[in-house]
Amino acid sequence: MYYTDLKKTEEIDITPNDMKSRGRVTVRWLLGEPEGAPNFEMRYFSLTGDVATDWHSHDWEHEVFIVEGKGRCRSEDGEIDLKPGGAVLVAPGEQHHFICSGEKLAFICVVPRGTRNL
Repeated sequence: MYYTDLKKTEEIDITPNDMKSRGRVTVRWLLGEPEGAPNFEMRYFSLTGDVATDWHSHDWEHEVFIVEGKGRCRSEDGEIDLKPGGAVLVAPGEQHHFICSGEKLAFICVVPRGTRNL
């Protein structure tokens, strides 16, 4: 068994360059390959201010659970509102990004093990 704490996990700033003056996007890798997870990696994202994650896609799915705040998830198929308690499945190859719609948006994101590249 392995235990960690969000507050003790390194916070990595991944704010897109064109948004650095408007807020902050961070990620904390909570569990994954380095901690011995055999299949998945869990990360915690926090967006504060008028920011969004990069518009991107990747070959793997990910599951997202909204913990705090409000925002939107935009894909090529449209946009959905996000609020605490909601969950999103982003399919492999789907262009997407997450947008902060208030002061803060925080979510847990699970991806396959070995995909720790942003």
